[in-house]
Amino acid sequence: MKPRVTILQVYRKLHAVHGPQHWWPGDSTFEIMVGAVLTQNTAWANVEKAIANLKKAKALTPEAIVKAPHR
Repeated sequence: MKPRVTILQVYRKLHAVHGPQHWWPGDSTFEIMVGAVLTQNTAWANVEKAIANLKKAKALTPEAIVKAPHR
């Protein structure tokens, strides 16, 4: 029986050979995660606006988002 290869193993091997690809824009890991979540139900132009607004309000942190009022 062949040993199973996990996705993480494949990722690590590809990363070792090709390095970071920087294909998703963002100034931080958290910003990239926020962009990825917003992109699920929002046009990219609106994601960019939302992230810009969060940055302007100094609210692009997990703590600030959790404390933000719901509308």
